[in-house]
Amino acid sequence: MKRFLLLLLAIGVLAACKSKKKPGSGDEPMTFEDFQALFTPGTLPYKLTADTLQLEMADSLALDTAAMRFLTDTLTKGDFSKSEKVDYFPLQRIPGNAVNYMVVKAEGKSQSVGYLCFLNKKGKYLNRIRVANTGSPDGTLMSLQLDSKNVIKISSEKRLSGTRSALKEDFYMVNADGTVTLIMTNSNGPTNAGQIFNPIDTLPRKNKFSGDYTSGDMNIVSIRDGEDGKTFQFFITFTKDNGNCKGELSGKGHYLAGNRGEYKDKESSCGISFQFSSGRVNIREIGGCGAYRGIKCFFEGGFVKKAEKKKKK
Repeated sequence: MKRFLLLLLAIGVLAACKSKKKPGSGDEPMTFEDFQALFTPGTLPYKLTADTLQLEMADSLALDTAAMRFLTDTLTKGDFSKSEKVDYFPLQRIPGNAVNYMVVKAEGKSQSVGYLCFLNKKGKYLNRIRVANTGSPDGTLMSLQLDSKNVIKISSEKRLSGTRSALKEDFYMVNADGTVTLIMTNSNGPTNAGQIFNPIDTLPRKNKFSGDYTSGDMNIVSIRDGEDGKTFQFFITFTKDNGNCKGELSGKGHYLAGNRGEYKDKESSCGISFQFSSGRVNIREIGGCGAYRGIKCFFEGGFVKKAEKKKKK
């Protein structure tokens, strides 16, 4: 009887040792449950600042290749040079309304950047946005606030001369497909001609209709590639009546026959029609978009496509 009990005890010890193996090591592939366990669970509201990103984290906590496959290999695209070594650290995982959130810190020699990743309720990666950093080349610091209503606020503060600084706050709503809609922008900084913050500027633009279309210095319709050839992402901002009437809207549209595109807001009756032609796009409202513009102006008019700057080799 004693031998039998000793045998059972030995089997239990061996089983316990096996269970302590690092997820993804050996022949055991990392599961999504293993991956999300690397992140500290949290709840809304949530805040991420430059000071948080500057805190040192143990190298052993860095995400390896097996873990990064649950996200995207273009997570830091446009933020670090190709030759710069970047380490990724899991910060927080937070359940949301339309999507779930995972916060990742990317650390290089030049800076540290925080990304808010969107995953659907089944754990599939959808999208990410850059929400915080420890300092861009122009001295701009970014920080994130994600409130209990799932509204994202990204604050960008740039030091000017002396003790002066310019603060810009962008508020976004997250859609179930991982896209974000710009709700509102607040700024106390000086507005220079031709200076527009484009939240989708760094996204791919391989489709023939993708690019930036302008009408004057402060009016732009920016089109970027969607998840497939049938969709596109857009950002529109305009100023009319000497700055007394403004509008701003972003989202995901669908291409239609006849070089046309269309956007329909899921939260309101707002809709935008896009008509593409050779080097131009014409837009018009097909629904009430008063939540995204002043009452005396509309999303309408023609915009000319800007030539894309050639990248230096």
